[in-house]
Amino acid sequence: MARRPSLYLPVNDWPAEDQARWQEAFRVGDRFDGSGPGSHLAEATRQNLTESYGRFLRFISTNRSDLLNLMPDQRVNRRTVADYVEWRRKSCGDAMIAVELDRLRDALRLICPGVDWSWLLILTKRIAAAAPCKSKKYHLVTSERLYALGIELMDRASADVETAELISKVQALQYRDGLVIALPGLIPLRRPTLVALRIGKHLVKNGDLWELVISAADTKTRRPLDYPISKELCTRIDLYLSRFRCHIPGANMHTGLWSSNKQRPMSAVAIGAAVRRRTKKAFGFAVSLHRFRHAAATFWSIHDPANIRGVKDFLGHASFA
Repeated sequence: MARRPSLYLPVNDWPAEDQARWQEAFRVGDRFDGSGPGSHLAEATRQNLTESYGRFLRFISTNRSDLLNLMPDQRVNRRTVADYVEWRRKSCGDAMIAVELDRLRDALRLICPGVDWSWLLILTKRIAAAAPCKSKKYHLVTSERLYALGIELMDRASADVETAELISKVQALQYRDGLVIALPGLIPLRRPTLVALRIGKHLVKNGDLWELVISAADTKTRRPLDYPISKELCTRIDLYLSRFRCHIPGANMHTGLWSSNKQRPMSAVAIGAAVRRRTKKAFGFAVSLHRFRHAAATFWSIHDPANIRGVKDFLGHASFA
């Protein structure tokens, strides 16, 4: 059976000019030789831009291969983008297409920095505005409700342990999931930062309390973060580390805070799936990790609207935009 081709063209298969410009965009220089315009971007952002531009090139190579011989800015025009949009509609909706066009524009700004791509932004906004709106059920959730769910899951697992002779893996996983919901309910970290937490490196004991100390290298904005953790949650972290985590297979083989059932730290996909499963069971609809950040902003706007601009620093944003 023939293998289905990737939906996006790998960088090594891009036209030589595109490859050269892409590498130059992310080049890291020194004080005498300036860095590329994309050198400051986080790895996840770079990957998103690479895939979006590679997806556009896959469309070009499949449907208009003659355009590959042109310079990058010469092959991108309104007609080509319109055809690309129709091609993408076979596999995704307009909301996702708008996201990809925005990333495509960002990629083109790196490859062709002197070209005006404002027309592509206008087109992107039109598609996004016309896209069907999804249900806003997640707006019903604020941080205190998510935090309460995490506490409830941990307390229920603890209560079950008191009536059992041994801690089961199911109880340990429930306690872990409760903590992975309660912690971002209290401190709404971005998903990559939450996933990467390591005991002793990011989760540090200071006296009787725990705190999160995250270096600039481990954040999207390249700014260090430091969050104290409440005494209530510190007590439960102590219990997780001393009694529950060790009952997850392979937890002693790594320092990842979120131990998986596969003898390694949980991946972003695994953590996201666990959180969605627990929240759907509790609320009737799933809440993604990114919605925890919406929940924090909503909570702040309700309880302290006069100081709502403080959400910028709380969420670790570089600007109000």
